Amino acid sequence: MSTFRDILLARTAPDGDLFGVVTAVADPTGRLVFTCAGGRRKWDSSEQPDLDTTYWAYSFTKLLTTIAALQCVERGQIGLDDAVEGILPELKNPQIIGPGDNEAGTQFTLTSAIGKITLRHLLTHTSGIGYDNMNPLLLAWRESRGESTMSTCGDVVKAYSMPLLFEPGESWAYGGSLDWAGQVVERLTGQRLGEYMQKNIFSRLEMKNSTFNVIENPHVKQKVMDMVTRSTDGKLSPIANMYPEDAKTDSGGMGVLTSVGDYIQVVGDLIKEKPLLLQSGTRDQMFEPQFEAIGKQTDGLMAMGFMHENLTGGEKSPGAFGFGLGGLITLRDTPNLPAGTLSWGGMPNLAWFANKKKGVAACYGCQVIPPSDEPSMALLAEFAKEAWKHSLDK
Repeated sequence: MSTFRDILLARTAPDGDLFGVVTAVADPTGRLVFTCAGGRRKWDSSEQPDLDTTYWAYSFTKLLTTIAALQCVERGQIGLDDAVEGILPELKNPQIIGPGDNEAGTQFTLTSAIGKITLRHLLTHTSGIGYDNMNPLLLAWRESRGESTMSTCGDVVKAYSMPLLFEPGESWAYGGSLDWAGQVVERLTGQRLGEYMQKNIFSRLEMKNSTFNVIENPHVKQKVMDMVTRSTDGKLSPIANMYPEDAKTDSGGMGVLTSVGDYIQVVGDLIKEKPLLLQSGTRDQMFEPQFEAIGKQTDGLMAMGFMHENLTGGEKSPGAFGFGLGGLITLRDTPNLPAGTLSWGGMPNLAWFANKKKGVAACYGCQVIPPSDEPSMALLAEFAKEAWKHSLDK
């Protein structure tokens, strides 16, 4: 029977269907109990990737920003249920966008929101803030202003100063909430988000290959894996990364570059008896569902199937999962992830997951777009099987 290592090396071989993949599993002591890498780091080179290979990690950034924001909560600088408009005046008195009237010739309507956005809303994607490139109404609003999508423009305030999709707390929508949470951290601490994370996350965990600024950190750029895209015929080809290297602001939702060797330190900290980044009680809160298993928020989460089906292995059952602080939380066993697992991913088909009870933290790194790439998700499922072999309660 083929091992996961055999499968990964075959899938990333020159005649395989994947480019470069790095994986790691850690136990509660921080020890790496499994690592495997294969394929290439550069399109025009045979150089193999390793734990220090860096990635444009996109939504891997969201976990880091969640931790940074929770550190601010621990200091008493803000509460989870405090309104953020005093810190972020851009989010004061927001409008809600709704469907237009075809007979009247309007593409959308705007009404004033009643509620206020809290930090918890930002950390759980229940604020109503979306991504303009994922929502037709927001795209229509952009077009009405003579604008195009701005989600990856590199300017958080410019990108996410837009109408909400629903009343704060009413539903769930993926979008720029964590970008604004990053701005909360910046304004509370008086530091750029990357500077704050360097002092309070990266340095604490001895992460040498993580940054928001590749221009000032050429060693990170030198190690980056090329981004590739899969065409409809299944073939891979190199493609330029879409996020600007000279971003105006540090995006708390998608701006970080990191390596599997670095990021597994963060995910691994989530399962330690005494985590280094947060108090144990705060860490435990991250694994708790932040809204009811049945309700509008869960309906919103389930409506975006690609956000959870890739991680869980296709789970679609109501009540099978919810959202914690920092990621998806499984409420019962799913094909890929057992109950009590916190997880999330990044646009180029990256993924991480952590389970305190089983003592497993895992990280899967690659650079393939578009998201939900079937060969990548198939290998992720095989990696999950390997990771759970290292469970404490196996």
